[in-house]
Amino acid sequence: MRTLKVLHKSTRRRYSTTAILGKRLFSDEFDENDEQEGTKHQPIPVSPDVQVLGERSFNGSCSSMVNTADNLYNTKLSLGTSSSGKENLPPKRITHPSKWLSSPYDHNERGPLQQHEIELHRGIVALSKVEPHRSKVVVLIDKTSLFLGQLGDSFGVSGHVEAYVFNVFCRMLFRENHPRRSKTHYFFTTLGDYFLENWKSEEGRREMKRKTLRSFNGAGKALPLHESDRIFFPSVHDEHWFLFVVDIIARKFVFLDSYYEGNTPFHIRIRDLMINSFIKTWEDSNLRGMSFRKFGVEYPNMPKQIGSDACGIFALNWMQTWASRNPMQRQFTMNDVANARVRFAIDILFSIHNTEDQGKILVKNFAW
Repeated sequence: MRTLKVLHKSTRRRYSTTAILGKRLFSDEFDENDEQEGTKHQPIPVSPDVQVLGERSFNGSCSSMVNTADNLYNTKLSLGTSSSGKENLPPKRITHPSKWLSSPYDHNERGPLQQHEIELHRGIVALSKVEPHRSKVVVLIDKTSLFLGQLGDSFGVSGHVEAYVFNVFCRMLFRENHPRRSKTHYFFTTLGDYFLENWKSEEGRREMKRKTLRSFNGAGKALPLHESDRIFFPSVHDEHWFLFVVDIIARKFVFLDSYYEGNTPFHIRIRDLMINSFIKTWEDSNLRGMSFRKFGVEYPNMPKQIGSDACGIFALNWMQTWASRNPMQRQFTMNDVANARVRFAIDILFSIHNTEDQGKILVKNFAW
């Protein structure tokens, strides 16, 4: 039978009287009747075979494990280092839009046109055809302006979108969702012209280069270009609009076109020209190296337009909605163009960022 040793009542520790929070559970006072082998004043003898080299706090151990886990995760994904810029893997999902409308959260579905929208659009188009209204500035976002004639001609029934509309639209997108939130930059059409070498003289080339470098520098003040996810360059060639997108996250140069495929002479002539011009401009701006020479080239299979006047509408829509890593984004087709003309015209004119109120009043009075 095993005999249990019972301590005298007077020698028992009163553990319950020792505060738990912020103090040690056991006192350091030595008790002769206590069989513990070490205390503060009488430590346990150290074995000559064991040497304590150091100790780490609990917080330090947790931080070390977290850092180790992050390093192992990043190494497995081959994400590279911050010194070389964003070196992420290509998209894990397809870059083409879904065949079906799969998610209600990936686009701005506003439903069918309302009667007041139709009336306002009719007023914009009608007033844009007569003077003096046609020459009146009706949109002013920051320092970018638009005449009523340009607005009405671009979004009429078969209108061809003008470059000034794209420039105003870029400023509107900037104001609606700042690059620090959207991680996206939108540049004026003059940069696309520069990449395509659309100048008529050496003096013109130098002037376009100066404006392009100034645009890169100005955009970098809102968000450094190397920290953005995507950079959009609406471009026109042979009177046809398309989007040149530098997708830094996907490490691809993406061409979004509503008419021409990537293997057609149209894109064969301009692809390398635009890419090389962009890289040269990036280097001339002394921006962080991003290994652009290693980027791939992508031509997503986008829905095609019918006729020759809808390319600008497709490009405006893609600037607003396209995301390379989202396979559930809604397809924008030729059936949506008519309604889009109405919505784009109204959204630009009645934007809260448009500080020119006289144009809004003029169209409202005409419509109602």
